Amino acid sequence: MTVTSRNLSRPGTVVFVRSARARRMNLRVQADATIRVAIPPGGSLQAAEAFVRSRQDWIEQQLRQKQESLNLIAGLTVPSDGFDPDQARTKITTRLRELTAAHNFTYRKLNFRNQKSRWGSCSANNDLSLNLKLALLPDDLLDLVLLHELVHTEIKNHGPGFHHRLAALCPDARALDRRLRQYTALLRPPLTPFITTEESSFREPEKDEPCDPHQVHPRDG
Repeated sequence: MTVTSRNLSRPGTVVFVRSARARRMNLRVQADATIRVAIPPGGSLQAAEAFVRSRQDWIEQQLRQKQESLNLIAGLTVPSDGFDPDQARTKITTRLRELTAAHNFTYRKLNFRNQKSRWGSCSANNDLSLNLKLALLPDDLLDLVLLHELVHTEIKNHGPGFHHRLAALCPDARALDRRLRQYTALLRPPLTPFITTEESSFREPEKDEPCDPHQVHPRDG
């Protein structure tokens, strides 16, 4: 595999990689904002540079989105000595008990996990499983997740009854849920440092495949 780095006036430094596995040009804006292009066998560096230039607007859009995510997550209050799981458990447990008592909920057992795809869950037996990273969220979003799972101790689905019950406890639930989605990057490893974003990619279409300049292909594997 041959790696070449070029500094283009737009969008900036690009890493070109000759890959025997690549079937076509594949452009990625990686989690750390590195721009990386896979060149298939027989492809030229000049063609790869032209491919990058043809996708400048898309690349800049991805870079802006990643910077917004970095700014958001970087603005979180994180202890100077790093993430302390014990402190996280204490913070979450204390608030959970307060909400449980205030709204007359009951649950059977509480577990903490480092899940990569969800903030929490409630089992059929009313066992709560909560993500330690909840401790990094703003207080109103922490309350939203805890109330969401507590409502599941009474209602085991996301039907109208569930949303009505949650809204009675948290009138801004829908707006808060939209905000919560902006923090999804926190769920993914690594936990330290506390900044991580999705990788975005744009591949060259097959010969008979229509090209959609707005289509983003998630990272393979």
